[in-house]
This record gives sequence, structure tokens and C-alpha cells, in this order.
Amino acid sequence: LENRATYRYSLGRNAWALEQLIAFANVTATIRTNVIQLEDGGLWVCGPLWPTDEYCALLDELGPVTNVVLPTNALEHKAAMKQFLRKYPRAEVWISPGQYGPFGECGVVTDDMDEDQVNMVVKKAGKTMGYRVDGILPLREQTGSQSNALQKPKPKNMFPSWAGVFDTEVLCVNLPGNAGPVSECAFVHKPSKTLVVTDAVVCVPAADDAGVNDSALKFPIQPIFSSYFDQTILSDPTFWPRTVLQAVFLPLRTEPDKTGTAVYPGYEALTNRLVRAPILRAFADARAPDSVRNWVTRVSGLATFDRIITAHFASPINAGPDLFTQAFAHLNPGLNADELSSSLPPIECQDWSTLNSLNDFIDDNNLGAPVVYDFRRGCKAE
Repeated sequence: LENRATYRYSLGRNAWALEQLIAFANVTATIRTNVIQLEDGGLWVCGPLWPTDEYCALLDELGPVTNVVLPTNALEHKAAMKQFLRKYPRAEVWISPGQYGPFGECGVVTDDMDEDQVNMVVKKAGKTMGYRVDGILPLREQTGSQSNALQKPKPKNMFPSWAGVFDTEVLCVNLPGNAGPVSECAFVHKPSKTLVVTDAVVCVPAADDAGVNDSALKFPIQPIFSSYFDQTILSDPTFWPRTVLQAVFLPLRTEPDKTGTAVYPGYEALTNRLVRAPILRAFADARAPDSVRNWVTRVSGLATFDRIITAHFASPINAGPDLFTQAFAHLNPGLNADELSSSLPPIECQDWSTLNSLNDFIDDNNLGAPVVYDFRRGCKAE
């Protein structure tokens, strides 16, 4: 872990991404910490990664780390949190609800709790997670937007010090039969009009041969991949499409294009557009469609944003509330086939086979909550 490379990219508007590579089995993917500099010069660090010497040096060059956020309970995004906080023990620490640690589940905070109730849950979270926790981002239990709830008189320990410059919406789903809660938080940094999410949506850049010489990589691959793969592998024109498909769990199916060249239809369907990752459509949206749909509506109603930064693939993405909502069109029961076709990536129905088989295995063996919604809605007929 100490030898993994870190690359830093400027995202503009006083924001940066620190990127590392994760690899398991046949899946290789980039993963990022998103960093925003606040007005006082302190850094708001969302989703810390492994704090290698290189990573910390690149981060420290930007300013002092004053706020740390764990925005989801997905393992790949929370694994380095304890080690990171050892390097930055003075930072204010807030986590998404439903986290689980070495000593159990940390619980949730809801916006109808009083100060003592919040203290009790947060105190337990610190013991559960194995590191200091200053707060748990609250779930909204009342009508109205959570951004409005941030402005109501509430216990001071319910909201972070940065609540005035970020609007926040929290998704937390805890279904019977699942191993535990699933959570993700969305943040709109109001001064920069930036929506910060982790896994909610992605934009996969397409291969582009234009303007490159023979020695250059002929696809939009991040430099981080060269820290893990040699040039022979990276020069293979199928490397990037295969990497994308394996990361999102679509099959490596090829078919000839008009010139007879083999292409990957699943890859072609996903590129250069804002999409909901297929694996999340299959696992999250298929089991909790109402919760995800309502969260998307609330996120789209937050402070105005005109771009999105995420933890995977391309960032920043030029997209606002309309395109964010459109990425979840499969959850809109009022759309007809033509409307779904114009809103969703044209993934062929047969290319959902891997994820469909995984869901069948989960259901048949009672390994999780049952599928209650057709996550393949809008798929392209063969």
C-alpha cells in the first residue's frame, strides 16, 4: 500500500483530485479523493485514500487539512480512513450514516433529534469506527429539503462547521436481508456551483486517436495506469474498453462495426455522457428504487450547480440538475419507451446478463434483499 502511486489533478475553482489505482481480480479502476479549498484556506477532504508519503505531500502543498468527510460506506472509499486520520488528527471528521467498523454499526442521526440524542449516537460511532468522529451527517425525517433543515434552529452538534457553504443530501438505505446499510452523501459547494458525489454517477471518456503520435497512448487513459501496467499492455487498443467494462460489470462482448472492426457495444453505449453506473442500477436501484428516486429529486433541488466531480473516471463533468436527473431516468415510471431511449445510455438488453446473473444468484441464495424493480428498463433490444 505504501508503494502505490498518487497523481494530483487541478479541477479548477479551488478544487483538486488526488488519484490512486485500485486493482482486484480482473478489475482495475481509478479512485479519487476530492479536495476543495474553503474561504479560510483550509482543505475540505472528501473520501481520503491511502496516506502514502507522496499522497500526503501532494495534499499538504494545497493547504492545511481542516475538514475530512467519509461520504459513503463502500469499502473501497472507507478503507484508508483510520490511517489517514492518524496523519491529520486535528481535522474535523464527519461520516455518512450507517457506517460499520470493527465493533459494529455506528447508527444514524436524524434531524428531529435533540443534542443529547445526537451526542449519544456520535459517541458510539467513535468507538465503533476506531477513530474520532465529530459528527454523522443527518438524515432528513421531515418534509422539505435538507438544505432548508440546515437553516432551522437545531442542535449545534448536528451539522458540521462547513454547513453554511455546502448543501447536503444523504441517502441511507437499510433493507432487511442486506448485510447492512448503504449510504452516499451528495454535496453542493455553493461558492463554486459544484456537486460532489462519490459513486452516484460517472462519465466515461471515449477513446480518441486524433492528434496523437505513434508513441502516445491512443485512448484517454489517466497517467496513473502507467504505475501498474507496462507499455505493451497500455498500447493495446482494447485495454481501455476492457478496463471500463470490467469496472462496471458489463460483459466483454464484441461485434463488428461498419468497417468490420471489432468493437465493444457496452463500452460504446457508456462513453461521453453522464450515466448511472450499471452495477449501482443493478444492486442499489433494483432493491430500493423509491429511496434512490427521492434522493435524486432532493439532490437536483439543492443549490444551483453547473458541474459534477466524482470519485471515478472523468471529472469535472459539465452537467447540472437536469442531466443529473436524466442519468436516473430508468427510475421514472412515467417515461415511455421513446423517452427512456433518448435519456439513457443505449445498453443492449443482452449486455445486462452478468449483473442479471449476479442478482439471480443473490436472490436464489437469500444473500441480500430481493430485487423489486427492473433495473434494465430502457435497454436496447437485440
